[in-house]
Amino acid sequence: MKKLLICLLASLTFMACSDDDTAPVVTPTERGTVTDNEGNVYNWVRIGDQDWTTTNAHNGEPFYNLTYYNEYLEWEDYIFEFSSTRKRLRDNYVPVYGNLMKYEEAVASAPEGWRLPTDEDWKKLERTLGMGGEADHEGWRGNIAPRLMQIDGGCEMGLLLGGIIEYSATSGMTLSLDLYHQDESGFYWTSTIDDTPSDFTKAFYRKITAMNEGVERQSTNIDNRLMSVRWVRDAQ
Repeated sequence: MKKLLICLLASLTFMACSDDDTAPVVTPTERGTVTDNEGNVYNWVRIGDQDWTTTNAHNGEPFYNLTYYNEYLEWEDYIFEFSSTRKRLRDNYVPVYGNLMKYEEAVASAPEGWRLPTDEDWKKLERTLGMGGEADHEGWRGNIAPRLMQIDGGCEMGLLLGGIIEYSATSGMTLSLDLYHQDESGFYWTSTIDDTPSDFTKAFYRKITAMNEGVERQSTNIDNRLMSVRWVRDAQ
């Protein structure tokens, strides 16, 4: 893990040096803390006229404990079957990367006075950090990901590469879930539903990677993804 963090910091330094020299230098104007419904305390920073939490949410049902009932075969299919895997995720993953949540849980997770960011909240943050008109586009946009991942200096947002849970049908009817892209990519829910006609209810999200300066704006089916969560509020 230590070696991974060193490599990641090195890559972030390289990417930050390649950013457009005309990009604004944005640092927090205020800082504070907020406590969730389970007693977890988070730092927040003020960026422009928004307050953002600087660590991923930890509350809610731990993703490594979730079970899914298969009504056809009448048995429970555990996401993480082995106790050693659950222990590793509990002791090593969650303390660093926080919890991974379903869309509905992500919306409900925010403390009083805070909210799961809307698509527009994310766009406002992206524009404040220097993303131009492409903020409204879908797909990969801009070059601000290194700034969003900075922990010390800059905006101090510290977005993380915690991966994503995707669940899918296998063997006809059995449900299975897997953790993908840990330490490679970070996926963050927005609360905004995509109103483009679709067979599924879809919500927008943001994706960052270690080796891409862009930030992906895309939508996905809310019924088969678990992602990381940050909270935002209008500056008080």
